[in-house]
Amino acid sequence: MNEIDLRQLLDRANEAEKVERNYEHAQQLYKTVLAHTPLPSETPTFHEIHLQARERLASLLSLMGQQKEALAQLETYQTEAHTRAEKTKALALIGQLLTTMGRLSEALQKQQEALLLATDLDTASQALAHLGMGNVLYQSGRLEEALASFEKALPGFVQAGDQEQQLRVRNWQGMAYARLGQTDKSIKAFQEGLRLARQIGERAASVLLNNLGEAYQNLFDMEQALIYHEEGMQLAESTQLASNMADLARNLGVDLVYLGRMEEGIAYLYRALSISEETGQVVMKLQTLYSLALAEAQQGNWTMAQTHAQVLLELAQEKKARAYEADALHALGVCYKEQGAIAQAEQAWQQASFLAHETEQRMLLWQIHAELAEAAMDDGLADVHRRIAAEVIEQIVYPIADKKLREKFLNAPAVKAVMAANAE
Repeated sequence: MNEIDLRQLLDRANEAEKVERNYEHAQQLYKTVLAHTPLPSETPTFHEIHLQARERLASLLSLMGQQKEALAQLETYQTEAHTRAEKTKALALIGQLLTTMGRLSEALQKQQEALLLATDLDTASQALAHLGMGNVLYQSGRLEEALASFEKALPGFVQAGDQEQQLRVRNWQGMAYARLGQTDKSIKAFQEGLRLARQIGERAASVLLNNLGEAYQNLFDMEQALIYHEEGMQLAESTQLASNMADLARNLGVDLVYLGRMEEGIAYLYRALSISEETGQVVMKLQTLYSLALAEAQQGNWTMAQTHAQVLLELAQEKKARAYEADALHALGVCYKEQGAIAQAEQAWQQASFLAHETEQRMLLWQIHAELAEAAMDDGLADVHRRIAAEVIEQIVYPIADKKLREKFLNAPAVKAVMAANAE
């Protein structure tokens, strides 16, 4: 095949993937391109086409939930890379995939190598390295550092006119702001991302709808969250890509449980857990175990709730994911309290409080102190925890400029109870 034939074949593979959603056919077409451009290539053009096919095949495999196969393709890409820009891209992409697989130490090392290699390269290469570094910092609970990396990444992608990477930056910014409790900034980032996503395609839109809905969850506006999540799930199911469906199923479960539709909600949560396990999405499994532990606890299924929380704790410790370790200890404390083991509950919550503070999770931190206040036998200690919870809530509410968003959060029963008790 000549260059024209190969580029047409690559375009055909892209169409099969993104328009027809015939993923098996797209895989075969990408592999055909690879077979007809063996390396070392006879021309620079063939080399470029070969690497494009390798990258797109890896991306498709990852979206289909075949993480190990995708990683193998990217590692091959790394061995085939010639230039510093190609090697930087390989390291950044491998680091991003390792992050989703929960292999954070390895991911951090890859992103550090990518940043070092990207020095003095074009702005797009540097932007990709900064984005990858932001990803792993976010998952490690280093949120302010992650946001700084995303800010460094965005101008390079804007300059290159790369809307897909701009979308990824906005999405990660939104998630970082959400975890910090800066909900209005989170919503603004997701809305900007959704604007880009609707131009790019259904797959991208489903991801942004999912995360925008989750921002409204943080305000306890589950009705609005459900609207976004239902639309996102419709789009994800139309594309049949597991990478999107797992988190949407989890978020739908959280929405429905909060709204009292317990049976539907818990079914969605177990669906999310199943998808995350089948596809090797470790970070998604961590998130889902936390949601399941709280949902089962709300149902009074304390043994099951504690089992999920304990599995979450062990997995978070294994992966050195300290933000999720905080979630696990919070859920375990809830279970211990119900069993009457108040001292154990308080110990778990104290550890969770330390980790939530370290990983800058304000939304979790106020809830932990509210639990500690309720469990405290000493009135003075209870007042201290209520005051801390109220102060954290005020830190979350103060930056929110939108009055309706602020009121929605402040009128949520759990928030209202803390603020009322602290005012007494």
